[in-house]
Amino acid sequence: MSTCVELKQLEFRWPGAQSALLSIPELTLARGERVILRGASGSGKSTLLSLIAGIHTAGPRQVQVLGHDLAQLSQHQRDRLRANEIGYIFQQFNLLPYLSAVANVTMACQFAPARRARLADADREASARQLLTRLGLTYAQQQQPAQQLSVGQQQRVAAARALLGSPALIIADEPTSALDQGHRDEFIKLLFEACDAQQTTLLFVTHDATLVPLFPRAIELDEINQAVTNV
Repeated sequence: MSTCVELKQLEFRWPGAQSALLSIPELTLARGERVILRGASGSGKSTLLSLIAGIHTAGPRQVQVLGHDLAQLSQHQRDRLRANEIGYIFQQFNLLPYLSAVANVTMACQFAPARRARLADADREASARQLLTRLGLTYAQQQQPAQQLSVGQQQRVAAARALLGSPALIIADEPTSALDQGHRDEFIKLLFEACDAQQTTLLFVTHDATLVPLFPRAIELDEINQAVTNV
């Protein structure tokens, strides 16, 4: 099985900080894996995600995504890789409130030429609707402005937007924090099904230990981050 994300001797500290926030000797995520990364608030989860997404950078050969050493790429190249191959589900969803659900989803391809190329123009809306239907939204709900949808429905729109165009990696940053247990578990099941259909790697990040049994592989950040034990 090929590798999606590979960390080696990752060391990261914020400018002016006296000690490293992250010190991870090794971590590998395979293509198509479903992985939950758990850690307490302030443990460095969001910083780690930003490094994997190429928003911030570490040293050479420390973070490789889809075979690319992110430290060797320009900011433009990292931005392009992120747009084309990484779907991000944010905790606050970041939907455009006045656009319909389906329009919010199709916008995912606007600045992602590789994802756009995987979908013919005529198929883009159809593919968006197919994802939304798979994630439980009716045709009528797909036509509604995002601001008129429930929190759970908005969450599914955000997931469909991340999945459109078959990116290689989905990063889900605490996306179920506003849901009750029943809706939360249902959403994760639907997300698994959508990722499996596209052979997309899922990195799901949370502070909630009750989610761990739902995933085939679980990683505790404080167990792999040696900066915690070195403080």
